[in-house]
Amino acid sequence: MWARRLQKSGCALNLAVIFVTATLLPMRMIASGPAPLNQAGNPAMVPADRLSEDWWKQRHEAVLHDVAEHPDTQLLLIGDSITNNYDKSTLPDENFQPTWKTFYEPRKALNLGFSGDTTANVLWRLDHGEVAGLHPTVALILIGTNNTGFKSESAEQTEVGIDAVIANLEQRLPETKILLLGILPSDISDSKTETDLAVNAYLANGYSENPRVTYLEVGSIFYKNNKLDASIFYDPRLPQHGKPLHPDTNGQRMMAEAIEPTLAKLMGDSPRMPLDAMTEINTALIPVPKLEQDSYDWYARHHAELNTKLRINPRVVMIGDSITHFWGGLPNANHVNGPTAWQHLFRDDAGAVLNLGFGWDRTQNVLWRLRQGEFDGLTPRAIVLMIGTNNLSGSSNARASTPQEIVAGIEAIREELHRRSPSSRLIVMAILPRGRSAADPFRVSIIATNKLLSARFGNDASVTYLDIGAKFLDADGTLPVSMMSDGVHPTDAGYEIWADALADTFRKLNTTP
Repeated sequence: MWARRLQKSGCALNLAVIFVTATLLPMRMIASGPAPLNQAGNPAMVPADRLSEDWWKQRHEAVLHDVAEHPDTQLLLIGDSITNNYDKSTLPDENFQPTWKTFYEPRKALNLGFSGDTTANVLWRLDHGEVAGLHPTVALILIGTNNTGFKSESAEQTEVGIDAVIANLEQRLPETKILLLGILPSDISDSKTETDLAVNAYLANGYSENPRVTYLEVGSIFYKNNKLDASIFYDPRLPQHGKPLHPDTNGQRMMAEAIEPTLAKLMGDSPRMPLDAMTEINTALIPVPKLEQDSYDWYARHHAELNTKLRINPRVVMIGDSITHFWGGLPNANHVNGPTAWQHLFRDDAGAVLNLGFGWDRTQNVLWRLRQGEFDGLTPRAIVLMIGTNNLSGSSNARASTPQEIVAGIEAIREELHRRSPSSRLIVMAILPRGRSAADPFRVSIIATNKLLSARFGNDASVTYLDIGAKFLDADGTLPVSMMSDGVHPTDAGYEIWADALADTFRKLNTTP
């Protein structure tokens, strides 16, 4: 990968340069390049100024002044016009100052966004004093859309340019955490959208577990009914009627809300708004890694999943939360709740099933794991998906999701799975009942969610929707201890109900493992 990046970038480094570079870059950068000391051949990583443009020169000089005047800056926002826009307060479409004052100004933030900038321009600005003397807690980066837009640079050129920006910041700000955002969706052209998706996939994979760089993709908030929501971009309402590219007042506010939980965690402070109050965006759709502490090592299990799928060719893949995680199968869990039922369904063929269940996972965690390769290369006969019950629970790390949001999250998972293995039969499980009594508050939300799931998937020829919840309950709606000892997780007897239902479904689908 290192050699490929150098070759594609037109770099010719001697061993001494490689050694120096390797000592400065994180392991991820060593593995995939690029080397920022020789940049011929890739305009995305060649520092370039725009001093011939008076406004750009004046803004750069103003930023240098602000940097000198505010050495206590704790948050940097680095990017192009989408970041630059936070300086605007023009009603109604470009009134971004209220969002800035709510989420960023209280954190002693500086705006280093320049309209029209590419990675090359950001690199020049970093090299010419725009972070000199600063020791911020976090640098938030949103860059690349102009590389793939009017510059017509390839995905790989843009990726290398973003890598170079990250490497530059890591060297100049060794104590600063970096929050890297994926390129936002637009409607400029199909080719740009395809390139942007490729860049984001690269960034998601490359920075998935970087100790200093957190990657966050919030593009899902700009879609409605599976289409880009042009109403939250201001370009179509400009005199020239441009195509959607720049979020408007509402879109920018939604983006800030989507970023806020992750930013607050990196800043080490509290969210600027309570999580429950930020309801304009569907967090069930925003891929994020581990959110909650559980009885196992979340990241270790993720790596175990990646290793296990290389050793087996599963005919069935189980995906879900703790209910799936602690049933059985590979990779081994630290405890198992349903060994007899697992054996009843899958016999002794350990390689027949891959268990992608993770305790405490929500739909957003499953989306992250799928995008980090846990399902890549698999073509099972059947996929069993049971997810959503944890979305009903709020915490200090994530707000509770509505039934509609959960169904949207499950639909997004379905799309990810179908894209990777269109021949696999997907079995979507209804959310199981929770709480001892029929009057338990969770029951209302579960019933509402399952009703929406049935409406969405009940008549979908590509999906089998399976609701077995009633089989766990007594006639009066009580959930017996014999079925779920804690009111959430099935006992072996409870898993037998699931095993029987799956066995019957597998037979009907001719996918018996």
